[in-house]
Amino acid sequence: MDRRTFLIGLSAAVTWLSVSGCGRLMLNGRALERGDIASPRTALNKQLVELSDPFFSDYSAGRSLDALHMALLYKGVISTHHGINRKQVICLARHEPLIIYKGFYYTQTELELYALAYLHKDRRVRRK
Repeated sequence: MDRRTFLIGLSAAVTWLSVSGCGRLMLNGRALERGDIASPRTALNKQLVELSDPFFSDYSAGRSLDALHMALLYKGVISTHHGINRKQVICLARHEPLIIYKGFYYTQTELELYALAYLHKDRRVRRK
């Protein structure tokens, strides 16, 4: 098979996949969940579970999961469609004062994000 035939066949396959909607699934790397495309919140939930650390349990005590979620949404740190916006966290870190928590330096946004992650995972564990 020569290159021209191969490229024509490959472009026809790509065109067919994009028209049929399968191309979107392949390019995004999304898995099928219960027969549907995974919900947009899945990315954020997965990132929060991975970020959760019991080290921040004291900081998150007495804080509201919903209030932290809304504050971080307002700051542009999290998004239900894209998950955690690391560039925004870095941008805010340049302007926010540092806070000492258990001997380490954090910005307010970082602590709020860790608290949100801890509370999110804690709530998921309690549901099970």
